[in-house]
Amino acid sequence: MKQIYILLLMCTVFSFSYTQEKKTTKHALIIAIGDYQKRTGWGAISSVKDVPLIKQTLLNQDFKEKNIVTLIDGEATKVGILLAFNKVKALLKKGDILVVHYSGHGQQIFDDNGDEIDDKDEAIIPYDAMVSYSHNYKGEKHIRDDELSNIITSFRNILGKEGQLLFLLDSCHSGSSARGGRARGSKTVFAPNNWKASKNEENSGSDMFEKATISDAAAPYVLISGASANELNYEHPEGFGALSYAFSEAMNELGEGFSYRQLYSKIAVKMNVFSPNQTPTIEGDLDLELFNNQYKIQEPFFEVKKILRNNAIKIQAGKLQGIFKGTTVNILPEGTTEVSEDKILAKGKVVLSKYNESNIILKTPLKSKNEKTYSVFIDEKSYGDISLNVFFDEKAKDNTVKKGVAEFLKKNNLGTIVKDSIKSDIIISKKGNLYSLNTTNNFVEFESNTSNRGKSDINAVSQKIFNYAQGNFLKKLKLGNEKYKFSFRLLPIGYDEVTEEIGEIGNPKELLRNNIVTVVEGDDTVVFEVTNHSKLPLYFTIIEINSKGEINNVLPSESNPLNDQERLIKSGKTFVFKDIIFGYGSPYEKLMYKCFASPNKINIQSTVVSRGESPRNNFNPLERFIGNTYKKSRSGSGTKVSGKIDAYTSEIIFEIVKK
Repeated sequence: MKQIYILLLMCTVFSFSYTQEKKTTKHALIIAIGDYQKRTGWGAISSVKDVPLIKQTLLNQDFKEKNIVTLIDGEATKVGILLAFNKVKALLKKGDILVVHYSGHGQQIFDDNGDEIDDKDEAIIPYDAMVSYSHNYKGEKHIRDDELSNIITSFRNILGKEGQLLFLLDSCHSGSSARGGRARGSKTVFAPNNWKASKNEENSGSDMFEKATISDAAAPYVLISGASANELNYEHPEGFGALSYAFSEAMNELGEGFSYRQLYSKIAVKMNVFSPNQTPTIEGDLDLELFNNQYKIQEPFFEVKKILRNNAIKIQAGKLQGIFKGTTVNILPEGTTEVSEDKILAKGKVVLSKYNESNIILKTPLKSKNEKTYSVFIDEKSYGDISLNVFFDEKAKDNTVKKGVAEFLKKNNLGTIVKDSIKSDIIISKKGNLYSLNTTNNFVEFESNTSNRGKSDINAVSQKIFNYAQGNFLKKLKLGNEKYKFSFRLLPIGYDEVTEEIGEIGNPKELLRNNIVTVVEGDDTVVFEVTNHSKLPLYFTIIEINSKGEINNVLPSESNPLNDQERLIKSGKTFVFKDIIFGYGSPYEKLMYKCFASPNKINIQSTVVSRGESPRNNFNPLERFIGNTYKKSRSGSGTKVSGKIDAYTSEIIFEIVKK
């Protein structure tokens, strides 16, 4: 019996030890540099004041003092920072949480390897880095984004998919002046005297980390930066870093179980009060709960671009995003994840819809003039601009389905059912359990769910009608402002799927067969080349529209999450995205790639996500890297009366054929 007790005790001890070994540990590295060496040329800032603020905030989140490493002023040389990264890395295990906070100067630096679309890298400034390029200092002590990329990747690989990485940058990169205290950075790009930056360049997003190959089981991460890449990051009036102060305040107010998106929303509201001319940015897994690997379901929403008056607002979304005149919306507090009646602050209706923005009249006046305080959720969409005439032939005249589809068309202002096929845009036919949508140039079959006839048939037919209507609208949409002239094309490229080796780029004429771009299943791999022919820097986005009218994101997309800066092409520049390679398979059909270019950011995520339904009924909460999807595009104080075409479109018709 005694042996049994000993054995049980040993099992208990082993179990306890195993549990302790697997227990999540929260680590933090806080780097603060305020009193730079005078010889560097950098001015003194109050970064060190951020340390106790951030430290206490983390202690309130159950971080332990012994697991918080600080690096202050003279300790934070380049060698010191890299050594600290390595020491922290040695302490990490799978499932742990790591927070890295940097307060100090930041600077843009000339790109030294040709991998930046804007010719500039981002860098944080160690204690011993110089402010200017000279014959004996060429940026050796700067820590570039390329270098940080490998560090961040190694952190994520060690932490694993059950861990988390949060990176906070309370520094600036470059930009114009803003109201507030001292700037944390320089407006000057660190570069040789004969180097010239692109003119009129306006970049957004932190752009701190390069794309890097990481493990499939790597930890999710979130990066929050105090300012966009074209902005200086100014201190709070009380001497704290703007991001550090807002982060601490937001963390103390939010309570428990909130997502990084909600944290960012709260930070943005606070910074918009004391530093309104800088825009914090966020990238990564926004809908992940803070320090807890649970995803929160976030319904698609739009931020308010401008409060026109207390009962009228402007949002950066319009016809391109499927928002037309008559669409109704709900206004809820920032950080709201889903619509509930008790949280609605106001209801409104779209009274003016343009290509990429809409004006909304509200039934109830707004109390706050801070646009960051609100989130706009679509209630009911109206599709008057893409309405269709639909004809049901004799084989498809099921009264229940026909009546249901008629109600769907009427409710969404999407069209009407006609009695004469000659007057129709599409014809609905049926053979057995297969409905088909027939157009002049197309024929699409789709199968209904026979286990739930009637309602399922109505939904299937209605959805296909909507897909076709929306896709057809975007296919025909021509925006031709010559000030924003832009082109793109497909280039063949060699690629070995096994070794992942990238070959040479070929001549685009190699893809032409019978005067149409043709890609062969399993044989052809391609990359995109984009060219800005205008005199202005332009944002671009590329979508794919298939034969059914279904719309898919191409650049950016979930698998190719390019941020705003990576889609901003400067004047006269051509860029080949040679690290994003496309291959093709069935179905074999003709499709369209459509590119939209504009001086304003373009977001069509809602167009793809909603598919014409209420967004609250159709959303994938696991979408990664949508940090730049709903960011505000800040406008100046001037008013521009538009109605003008504010974009340029270009398209490629291509066909996928069987090998």
